[in-house]
Amino acid sequence: MRLRPALALTASVGAAGLVLAPAATAATPDDSVAYLAGQLEAGGDRLTVESGGQTYDDLGLTIDAVLAMSAAGSGGDASAAATDYVVANAGSYYGYGEDVYAAATGKLLTFASARGLDPRSVGGVDLVAQLQSLEADSGQFVDRSQWGDYSNTLGQAFGIIGLKRAGTNPTPASVDFLLAQQCEDGGFSLEFADGCVSDPDATSTAVQALAAVGGQDAAVQDAADYLEGRQGQDGGVGGGATTEGANANSTGLAATAFAVAGRDDARAQALGYLDSLTFGCETPALAGAVAYNRADFDAAVAQGAQAAPDGTITRSTAQALMGRTDSSYVTVTSGAQTAATPALDCAAPAPGDDDGDAGSGSDTGSGDAGSDDDATAQPEVPAVVQTDGAVSATPVWALGLGAGLGALVLTLAVRRRAAARVR
Repeated sequence: MRLRPALALTASVGAAGLVLAPAATAATPDDSVAYLAGQLEAGGDRLTVESGGQTYDDLGLTIDAVLAMSAAGSGGDASAAATDYVVANAGSYYGYGEDVYAAATGKLLTFASARGLDPRSVGGVDLVAQLQSLEADSGQFVDRSQWGDYSNTLGQAFGIIGLKRAGTNPTPASVDFLLAQQCEDGGFSLEFADGCVSDPDATSTAVQALAAVGGQDAAVQDAADYLEGRQGQDGGVGGGATTEGANANSTGLAATAFAVAGRDDARAQALGYLDSLTFGCETPALAGAVAYNRADFDAAVAQGAQAAPDGTITRSTAQALMGRTDSSYVTVTSGAQTAATPALDCAAPAPGDDDGDAGSGSDTGSGDAGSDDDATAQPEVPAVVQTDGAVSATPVWALGLGAGLGALVLTLAVRRRAAARVR
């Protein structure tokens, strides 16, 4: 396949304002699959996050990548190996000790069904029963944790999708609880007690959950209206309070929601934005990857052959790729996925060749990452941690507290952040 050179934004005079320059040859989802497969291979069949010289498994991001690759229909061998790794370490993703997290359980349940696994036996655990045990009388899927409940609308949506995909109808109460998070402007609140402040990412995921259960067309269309209102003239959609600017992660989610709602024009604009952030052969180690935003894209292109993968780019690629396919969390399956990883026309150096950490998955996002001043004592063995936090950053200050405690504190730190994501 051929990768087109990087696109640039061009100004045009008139009501349209800033528009995307058309591409002679647009990048395809297979290009992003090739990038993600390379990162999975470099990480030992999983994606990772790095802090203080220590590498930690990021299973939430690994799930994102495998689901997106499955939707794109290629990279099956790499996806299968990563799936095996996720299943083998599932307990470290959905809980810690006796604690069990609703959002991670719902996302893992969605993942299992999409990958053709038995959702009632993932790593020896019945995820359907586990999620059902976390449902309160109100219909909310609630964390069972000594540290409190940090569940949110993303987790509620994933729970509904996961149950539906597993062949179990979500309770009417769980659907009603999700609907109760819809604000007057049509968007869905991320947090359950924030006075109903609409969040694009929560809204996009809620749209998919409501489509899964059916009969909620009015709520879906109201949500799509809200998302279109958040879409800029360049096609990009911004995230919540801490990720307000247009970015590939939120735009990828919104593109899927637009498709579900039948908003073809809005989806086409979103795809144009994502295409404009897709790297070509001028950055060989990033070919096929999708930048988090315009500033990150421009900075990497300026580095040229010296530009290297990092956690932010890998995360945005995984989360943007799903939006560039015809699938959603409700419909994605690995059934038609081909085994081979697509080949890129431009020769890219193997991850890590440039400076030793090119494929490490180090997350250098500029969002709400915490300070790493406290990261003094490093664990001897990397922990499997749940880092499903804000779309552009992972708190790193907790990683120096030891393998087990570091994983716990990192999870809690992420969950306490207003922009916490099941991502």
